[in-house]
Amino acid sequence: MNVGRFSRLVPSATRLARTLITDASQTPSSSFLRPIGSVTRKIAPSAGVQGTLNWPEPQALKAVNPLAPSVEALMVDFETSAPLEILSVPRPVLASPVRSDIIHRVVTYERNLRRQGTHNSRTRSEVRGSTRKITPQKGLGMARHGTKRVPQFVGGSKAHGPVPRSHAIEIQRKVWLMGLRSVLAAKYAQDQLVVVDNLQIESHKTRDLGRILTQNGWMPLPSTGQNASIMLMPLMEDGVQEELKNLELASRNLPGVEIMNAKDAEVYEILRHDYLILDRKALDLLQNILLPL
Repeated sequence: MNVGRFSRLVPSATRLARTLITDASQTPSSSFLRPIGSVTRKIAPSAGVQGTLNWPEPQALKAVNPLAPSVEALMVDFETSAPLEILSVPRPVLASPVRSDIIHRVVTYERNLRRQGTHNSRTRSEVRGSTRKITPQKGLGMARHGTKRVPQFVGGSKAHGPVPRSHAIEIQRKVWLMGLRSVLAAKYAQDQLVVVDNLQIESHKTRDLGRILTQNGWMPLPSTGQNASIMLMPLMEDGVQEELKNLELASRNLPGVEIMNAKDAEVYEILRHDYLILDRKALDLLQNILLPL
């Protein structure tokens, strides 16, 4: 394509400017022809003389947590389940993320601590029997054998059998605390965590405690044939205190109802029961343990 043919038809920028500007007063000023990135550019009348593009100074970004720093827990009366007070509990205590992998690690750790490790099997040096060669080396057309204590014979030893040992494994304390936060958050989210003012009852009879648990909806009716699954967790300083003696006596003959000191709280025991019933002192203790992240 011949470009020269059309260059005479298309006016240049200089020729077009001459035709449009006929008077010297219409000549563009130097401020009008100033480039965009000029140092003396005015962005706005109130901005004054600014730098190149008048961008604001960069500021450090700060993450804002959209969640409230605390959650609400309803404290009720143990015998009547009447609401008493709405408690404000820090979110890390009752509303942490539920980490099932951390719960699995903690449960494995706690259950391994319960294993006695007394399993044992006899080696060929411990099995009763003679060490003489039971068959000749040659001449009978059968396999070569020595002592009858070897594992392939009935009554012989056990090859690579279990030996007494400890099954305990190591785990970091922060991991265990994270598992405790996770299981408490799961109970709180499923409405299976109950906070009461105290766990004192007037009677030591099992019938009275069963009636309290049934009326409050924490234990199934006896007609259903199902056992309860309740963990009562008061704070006991030195053993069973006098005011909790009736509770301890009444719960002995209730299947599925157990008492555990808040100082000895275990993730596996909390997870194993359907309902976790805490008193106010136990909740304060858990806050002191779990709050420092």
